[in-house]
Amino acid sequence: MKKTLLLTLCFIFTLIAQEKVNQQQSMIQFPISVTIGGKFIVNGTFPASMTERVDQFVTRIYNLAKENSLSIAQDLATVSEINKNLEEEYAIRGLVLKNANGEEKIIDLAKFRVNGDFKNNPYLKNDDVIIFPAVDLDRNFVRVIGAVNNPIKFMFVDGDKLTDAIELAQGVNKAYPDVDKAMIYRLNNDGTQLDSIIVGLNEDITLKRGDRVLIAAAENKRQDYKVNVIGEVLNPGFIPITNNNTTIKDVIKMAGGFTSDADLYKAEIIRGANAFQSLVFTEQSEKFQMSRMSTLIENDSIYFQIDEKLRFLRGNGLVDFTKLFDENSNDGKFIVKNFDVVYIPTKNNLVYIYGQVNKAGYLNYAPNKYFDYYINEAGGIGETAADIYIIKGQSRSWISAEDYPTTVIEPGDYIWVSKKTPRTLWYHIGQVGTIAAILGSIATVILLFTQVGN
Repeated sequence: MKKTLLLTLCFIFTLIAQEKVNQQQSMIQFPISVTIGGKFIVNGTFPASMTERVDQFVTRIYNLAKENSLSIAQDLATVSEINKNLEEEYAIRGLVLKNANGEEKIIDLAKFRVNGDFKNNPYLKNDDVIIFPAVDLDRNFVRVIGAVNNPIKFMFVDGDKLTDAIELAQGVNKAYPDVDKAMIYRLNNDGTQLDSIIVGLNEDITLKRGDRVLIAAAENKRQDYKVNVIGEVLNPGFIPITNNNTTIKDVIKMAGGFTSDADLYKAEIIRGANAFQSLVFTEQSEKFQMSRMSTLIENDSIYFQIDEKLRFLRGNGLVDFTKLFDENSNDGKFIVKNFDVVYIPTKNNLVYIYGQVNKAGYLNYAPNKYFDYYINEAGGIGETAADIYIIKGQSRSWISAEDYPTTVIEPGDYIWVSKKTPRTLWYHIGQVGTIAAILGSIATVILLFTQVGN
């Protein structure tokens, strides 16, 4: 008897539970209506679901409106104009949510997105109305800077406090120690007077429109300073360094030292513009600074700009790596910077010869030999050969083989043989014609001066 009664009660409870599920599913199937008003991308009444919250609904309607606007665009100009209009921000703070009974709630989606508190993102109900306030971040704002995780400028809402501002800036950055005060800078109405207020971070002081909040902290220089060591060291890769206090000798030690194949004569420290990261140190500003009082002529200016470009792309630290561990040398004391690249190439026992030679290509290095040895090894020069140059492998400096025939060729050097420019009969006739025209012009000028003198 008791068992039958228990089974009956379980059956009844199961039917009730199933009925509730059916009711909920029925409610989900039939959409509700929600109205959007105020300063939003689109106004009107839209279908929603009872399982939708405010943030989900607003995001969905915005994306649909944006998609519909772009779908009717016929050309790139229209698309550009639509995107420009869509860039205008809509408020995510101070939204008014009204229900059919006339009750109102102030919704702060910015806070919800920071702290996940669903009181600022409730479920929607049938006939709800969402009213968006206008956004004026030029006047109706608060800015938070300094030792916070996300420096931010946000829309001010009446009643905002210091703790709200810090929360919207995602809190104090824990990388800064002993942060306990804030500076609030406040302009008067005509913008001629700036007042400052020092308060503790836990003081719930009420803010005003236009307040700038500085969370004061000493600069934290505990950053990820590093150099990249490439090539012939035992442990290549990124090496951690200090801020302007680590020497190249220290770096090589941390990289495990050189391998037996390291070419210390051609090793180098490469420093690009990244090593001088600054808003005031840019390639463009340096170009203007360097050229402002220059007295260079046009051709020299072109060469100078080439050198400046190379300085930015790869300005080298002049360090003799063969003397790195010599206590009597200053080379090992060179201070490396963040983003420097230390390149230790492999020994190259080759010399490259090309240009007007019979066989261009790599030749095995032979100690204490001059350019003529390599010319012979390459099968001699061609009939159109002109000048011969030695290009040093490390510095890329050019040396005339004719002027300096006893220059010792080193591993990695280049030998280039230039080509004579063919001159036809018509070329020489043209040159003679040009000279004759110049002489004729000079004679005319002299004749005019003679006549004026008489």
